[in-house]
Amino acid sequence: MHDFTIAPQLTALAEIFSENGARLYAVGGMVRNCLLGYPVNDTDVCSALRIEDVEAMLTARGIECRKKGAAFGTLDIVIGDMSLEYAAFRTERYDGTGSHRPSEVSFAATLEEDAFRRDFTVNAIYLDPLTKEVTDPTGGVKDMERRILRATSPDPALIMHDDGVRILRLCRFAGQLGFEADENTLAAAYASREGLRDISPERIYAELCKLIMADTAYGAGYDALIGALHLLHRSGAIEVLLPELELCYDVKQRRDFHKYDVMEHNLRACAAVPPELVLRWTMLLHDTGKATAFYDHGSMHGHEMYSARIANDVLTRLKAPAALREEVVTLVRWHMFDLKGETRVRKIKKKFVELGRDGAQKLILIREADVHGSGIELGRVDTAERWKRVYAEMQAENAPFTEKELNCTGQDICRWLSISPGPRVGEVKRALLMHCACKPRDNKPKMLEKITRDIGKGNIKDE
Repeated sequence: MHDFTIAPQLTALAEIFSENGARLYAVGGMVRNCLLGYPVNDTDVCSALRIEDVEAMLTARGIECRKKGAAFGTLDIVIGDMSLEYAAFRTERYDGTGSHRPSEVSFAATLEEDAFRRDFTVNAIYLDPLTKEVTDPTGGVKDMERRILRATSPDPALIMHDDGVRILRLCRFAGQLGFEADENTLAAAYASREGLRDISPERIYAELCKLIMADTAYGAGYDALIGALHLLHRSGAIEVLLPELELCYDVKQRRDFHKYDVMEHNLRACAAVPPELVLRWTMLLHDTGKATAFYDHGSMHGHEMYSARIANDVLTRLKAPAALREEVVTLVRWHMFDLKGETRVRKIKKKFVELGRDGAQKLILIREADVHGSGIELGRVDTAERWKRVYAEMQAENAPFTEKELNCTGQDICRWLSISPGPRVGEVKRALLMHCACKPRDNKPKMLEKITRDIGKGNIKDE
């Protein structure tokens, strides 16, 4: 028997159920993670009791309860410093649209019936906190040993067709756990892919964010994330949700620069970049314009402009936060900057100021991921190393990155040029910022006054 460590709060809760003639079970991710030796983030519990009875039973003992989804028989329970989600055993029926919400819920269910309405066998393992007995109606323990994700039903189409989100969960769990998808389950996911169109954009975006960050959950690593992204393609989810990326499948590239086709390169670059949402979305979409550029004019030159427009369209469609969308679009637009490493240092510094400190550092990271995702070069990336030196120099010299860091105000500029507040002040500030980014020692009031007067005379243009 596995040596489960049971939280005392969970034991106390199970004892209350037992005193009232019911048997409480932990289920889902908590049991799965305990068996795998992974940390437990959330604790789900269940029994045959309906939430009304559980609420009455627990509130009588002073335990806080909050109804979370009365229609689905769920209740939030707070016992001591521990939060749990309670659900009554139930069966569900869906309307066949894949829209994630069951059309009918029945609470006259057994543990076995409850197990077979869940998504994957590894999430349908039940643990009695008092006896530590494991109940496994769907064979989840064996699948866990085989590192397989399999639908609970003998007919996986019933599971995948009911709820389109399960297709994305299949891919995400593969990335989090480093598991493979059962072939029949994957085939059912592909056959059910159109159900993804019935899911709200906000939910799709949230699930895709979890997926592209899946390797961070338990440290599964690069290979697991690549596997998850491949499943996203093989399940048909990319075809339905990200058709612009699907268009890149099997689009060949120059073999001296790229080992993979455009889609595979995007997926590998996404997995290669550090785990931060802006970076992952940037690399997932950074070369999506190559296919369109090639079809438009027979060349991939200028694809970064196409890719930026596509990134904007995709993230707008998914209703991603505006700040993330804008940052991703900017990074995609400039991911080809200084590709050959021949750009003057002065121009690199100006670009870094345009992007800001955070943006400059992210540009360095996406350059490294872009090269590593090619499958040709590994290790140090020459242009990225050069950029790191330039950025370090700017930091060491205290170069300003924003107009607020200039040692003058708009009022100073108005006084020096004898002008009224207006757009011209902003133009001069920008010129001063770009000048001082390259010559930080000039960021002093007297020097800024001299430079401003020279700008006013037309002797210095926007540097």
